[in-house]
Amino acid sequence: MARRKTPSSSAHPESARHEHGLPALKPLRVLVAGEVILDRYIWGDVSRISPEAPIPILRVQRREEKPGNAGFVMANLRALGADVSALSVVGADRNGSLLREIFADLGIDTRSILIDPDRPTIVKDRMLGSVQAAHRATQQLLRVDEEDPSPLKPQRERELIAHLKAELRNCDGVLISDIDKGMLTPAVLRALIDGGRARGIPVIVDPRRTEDFSIYRGATALTPNRHETEVATGMRLTDRGAWRKAAETLVRKLGLEACLITLDRDGMYLAERGGKDTYVSTAPREVYDVTGAGDVVLSVFGMFSIAGLGFSSAATIANLAASIEVTRIGTEVITREDLARALSPAHASYERKIHSADELKAALDHERRAGRRIAFTNGCFDLLHAGHIQSLAFARAQADVLVVGLNSDRSVRQLKGAGRPIYPAAERARILAALEAVDYVVVFEETRAEKIIRAVKPDVLIKGEDWRGKQVDGQAFVESRGGRVALAPILGGRSTSATIDRMSSRARAEKNGA
Repeated sequence: MARRKTPSSSAHPESARHEHGLPALKPLRVLVAGEVILDRYIWGDVSRISPEAPIPILRVQRREEKPGNAGFVMANLRALGADVSALSVVGADRNGSLLREIFADLGIDTRSILIDPDRPTIVKDRMLGSVQAAHRATQQLLRVDEEDPSPLKPQRERELIAHLKAELRNCDGVLISDIDKGMLTPAVLRALIDGGRARGIPVIVDPRRTEDFSIYRGATALTPNRHETEVATGMRLTDRGAWRKAAETLVRKLGLEACLITLDRDGMYLAERGGKDTYVSTAPREVYDVTGAGDVVLSVFGMFSIAGLGFSSAATIANLAASIEVTRIGTEVITREDLARALSPAHASYERKIHSADELKAALDHERRAGRRIAFTNGCFDLLHAGHIQSLAFARAQADVLVVGLNSDRSVRQLKGAGRPIYPAAERARILAALEAVDYVVVFEETRAEKIIRAVKPDVLIKGEDWRGKQVDGQAFVESRGGRVALAPILGGRSTSATIDRMSSRARAEKNGA
């Protein structure tokens, strides 16, 4: 079998890294082949049961439409910086047009997405609802699929193969996402794998569930999950010995260079031709939704493998990416920034809590999709004291997530006068982020917090008890959205100004005494 060759536009040597541990990649063009799906998410609340049948009533609040399966692989590759060509089939319907519009907006080349009037675009409608009075849990209530999994007709198959042969001439590698919905016929798979071998470029496959993996013979690597591997090999993957035997068997029988088995809670097991095996333990995370995790593995493992990174290193990064994905509801692309943040040294992990306003918006979207309620408080937090700690602990107890808005240096000077702040905003943000009660820190420039509160959209707004009877910044906005204001108890005799005054008095006394 032809060895992989590193494409001319590939990565720097494996030792090259960004400061956060990510390889520094040059531009890559990746051909992604497989069924594209329109994932539609319908979000709402469930507060009662239907009088017509014993089923919950979902009161719809918002809708989202995203590309799924091979389309989600493409979106992830774009977020990671790759150029992407799509090889797929959609129906001659509105859903197919919408998918192609989404891909065009993402900068994905759609010239090899064929329109087949004989089959519908595949759509998965997911209904998700908060089912607790406190709105602290969101779960999937129902999924409705629209599809025709019958194989492509011969004419359409020939058209697809003609397109893929043209695409193979210009790509650095191929990723195949096979969910067995009729597009990836044996002839199409063979044309992709043999075409990639002829060019000496990697072809990496996320396989379907089937007893016959011989349809992937000659591919560079496979990324099956536990169940797919058990079906294909007839082995029970109960321990490391079984993982090794199954992965090595697939490498040997299919002429692969590598097989990466994803083992959900147990991590991943990688076997390479030549006998090198690697176990990658799972990163401990709170799992909310496994949707899209396999697609993320194919995207990340595939991209870094195509770029020339070793399979073991690519698997480690893919495992990290998958561990991030499962903490999110639905499919969410994994960016280089997500990976860089997760790869930050452990001693600086608290700095991951510090976000710009734009970064914070995306992070809070993820929190809300997981059903979490957001609390917000703000201040200068110049010299942190016991009163601050008590107030922040109170604020954190009001919801699931606490965001702290921090006045910038300029706005502190405007509020407190010359000589303040004592510490610059960067240091104040790090001190706050190191506190267990604080989940996110964002610095804002204005003296008033109204603008940042409107950006955060908190469920609970926290101010001190000394604001009782006064109009709080953002109060009307928060209450108009169904939120509330909570007043934190004040610890008497504790304030930054009083602390500074005491320090100044003591310094003067010591100077006079001297």
